[in-house]
Amino acid sequence: MILVIKLSGKVLEEDLYRTALCRQIVKLSKSQHRIVVVHGGGKQLTDLCARLGISSVQHQGRRVTDEATLDAAKMAFSSINRDLVAALLSCGSKAIGFASFDAGLVRSRTRPPLPISTLTETGERRTELIDFGLVAEIDGVDPSILSCLWECQQIPVVSCLASTPEGQILNINADTLAAHLAAGIPAARLISVTDVEGIYFDLDEPSSRIDELPTGQARVYLEEGRFTEGMIPKIQAALRAIEMGVPEVQVLSGLRPDGLLQGVEDNAGTRIVP
Repeated sequence: MILVIKLSGKVLEEDLYRTALCRQIVKLSKSQHRIVVVHGGGKQLTDLCARLGISSVQHQGRRVTDEATLDAAKMAFSSINRDLVAALLSCGSKAIGFASFDAGLVRSRTRPPLPISTLTETGERRTELIDFGLVAEIDGVDPSILSCLWECQQIPVVSCLASTPEGQILNINADTLAAHLAAGIPAARLISVTDVEGIYFDLDEPSSRIDELPTGQARVYLEEGRFTEGMIPKIQAALRAIEMGVPEVQVLSGLRPDGLLQGVEDNAGTRIVP
């Protein structure tokens, strides 16, 4: 089975969790699963920007990227990529890390301004056109490099940096990148590994976790504004992945012992299905 595993930056901060996840990924790879790892790094980028005095602006969990933020993203994401590859090697696997544009894996262009809809305090819906700056929109995926790497028993580790045909490097939301890769390979499942046990209406209320979420219901909940900002791009990317043909998307915790292995067996997280 082909799996795209998207790792949130939040679960990669501590060596303990990163190593535990890499052990599980290697176990899946040695069980004849073909794996592509996509990693984010939003928290690390925010922390680095704060240390460098660069302001961070986000709309519904999506970052506005100017030149200074892009320079910081190159540093943060490259560091995460190196750490992940080293951890996978230490767990007994071959692995290779690169950006999404390497070897022509992903074709991208600069994203045009997007209409962002929000609910006001009075309950009215307001739409505003937001320019996200140096952020990528994906035009296509060529998975041929992945086939070559799998034949060599390599685990590809892809960072969320993109590039235009003119050579302009861009930031890209890792959930968006993972969704397009899962559809373009194509993968049997996209697994989003984060720091929570799945999709919740209220993160402070464990009983509000959803075990299975049909896409139609997810769209209704989005329209009603029932999800928090950080969950919005995850759900939107999951919906997009399923629209492009991915059979299912799973959101689960990377902090739970063996949570990824349990998720592959359908015993953890939230499954988003057609």
